[in-house]
Amino acid sequence: MEEIADSSHESTTRPKRPRTCSVDRISGLPDFVLHQILSLLPMQEAVKTGVLSKRWEHLWASVSDLDFINSYVKADSYVNFVNRTLVLYEGSKIRKFFVDFACTDGLASHLDSWIRFAVRRKVEELDLFLFDHVSLDDPYELPQHLYNNAYLTKLKLCFIHIRPRGLFSWRLLRSLSLSCIQLSDNLIQDILSGSPSLEVLDLELIGGLQHLNITSPSLKKLIIHDGDVDDQYDFMNLDSVVKISAPYLQSLAMLGGWYRRIRLTNLPCLVHATLIFHIVYDPSDEDRYYDFLRELLEKLHHVKDLTIGSWCMQVLSTSELKILPSPPSKRKSLILDTYLDKWDLPGIANLRRSSFDLETLVVDMTFPSSTKFCALYDFEGENYWKSSLLHNLKTVKIVGFVASHHEMDLVQFLLKHSMVLEKMDFDGENYWKSAKPFFQCLLHNLKTDKIVSFIAGHDEMDLVQFMLKHVMVLEKMVIYSERLPDLKWRKCFMPEELL
Repeated sequence: MEEIADSSHESTTRPKRPRTCSVDRISGLPDFVLHQILSLLPMQEAVKTGVLSKRWEHLWASVSDLDFINSYVKADSYVNFVNRTLVLYEGSKIRKFFVDFACTDGLASHLDSWIRFAVRRKVEELDLFLFDHVSLDDPYELPQHLYNNAYLTKLKLCFIHIRPRGLFSWRLLRSLSLSCIQLSDNLIQDILSGSPSLEVLDLELIGGLQHLNITSPSLKKLIIHDGDVDDQYDFMNLDSVVKISAPYLQSLAMLGGWYRRIRLTNLPCLVHATLIFHIVYDPSDEDRYYDFLRELLEKLHHVKDLTIGSWCMQVLSTSELKILPSPPSKRKSLILDTYLDKWDLPGIANLRRSSFDLETLVVDMTFPSSTKFCALYDFEGENYWKSSLLHNLKTVKIVGFVASHHEMDLVQFLLKHSMVLEKMDFDGENYWKSAKPFFQCLLHNLKTDKIVSFIAGHDEMDLVQFMLKHVMVLEKMVIYSERLPDLKWRKCFMPEELL
């Protein structure tokens, strides 16, 4: 009986699982890998990792990227944290150094010491974002020793006074970004002369410029932001004209809210142009808007890739309604950064007629557009998809497609009139809804179809099957779906229908 009892007890007792020790695989990584991970964090977060274990205690103190993002309410707290961190820092080389705070007169000495600390460790990327409305009349002055630096490759300055006593010497500098800074034509020339390797120049809310003459063969990209600023910033001359001459420039971007005209001259090598800017609307200035934009498009007639934003599209729409054409162009790629609606259709038609060699069209509807002054006009949108044929258009991509009435009009027109269309991409979850009617037109040229954010809805499945059956020369269909780890929807198609 005793043996039976013991046997019964053993049969009802669950076997104990062997204890397993959790393994900290991250801590086992080499130091250089952990340093790379920590370099991706703001310093406030990187320092906190020192309490994880003995292994992590001092790792943060030798990271190469020091990113001091300002998460403090008071400037004094931020300054104290940076000072303590730099005292404990053990690294011999700094790749990137970023500070972000309102530098008043009483704190300037701290910033001086931080910059010198970074320079002594041969910093390559220096980013000084000093934002303070009070200090606009007397901003922080860049230390003189920084004008002669043999290691900087990237420099970003915001709300800083540039006043060198000698020459600039930034021989390795490849990217320069200046924001909210008072410059002059001579000063920018001195900067360019002292930066023989400069490739990218980014200017935002810069006052004092009248003629930007860029003769450096190395400078390939120019970005200019204007912006909505208060009248108290007296260095912004609302009626000024800025002339730009850059014979070797390959890429130009005009962004922001503009209060002054840009006059482009001597840009023979320009390949890419981006016009995503706006001007505060005044009904009495409509003709001036058109003249301004037409002048820009004339100077950019030779660029291969043009990106144009919502405000410019509306200017072109009003011009189309007044039967004012766009200048002819040689562009092969056109990106429309606008939320496609009725008010954009005349502008698209206006651009279409001037783009004789267009091969690629992208419509990016990520952000909604404004209809402040186009709404003053009344018209029927469908009147702007007429009989002219697109002889060269091969690729169309529409981002944020929701199958609205005007989007469907555009797609149907392109499918019907693009003679050599090979590829049309849609990116949007509502891509297939209400889409079936416009695919009834004969698709003699479509060879590649790409579906993004596929969710296997009834309409989507129905339309995919329709395309596989009726598109006459379809060679490739690619379906991307992050929501369907199992591929049960494949059963709806015959194996020979899928690649």
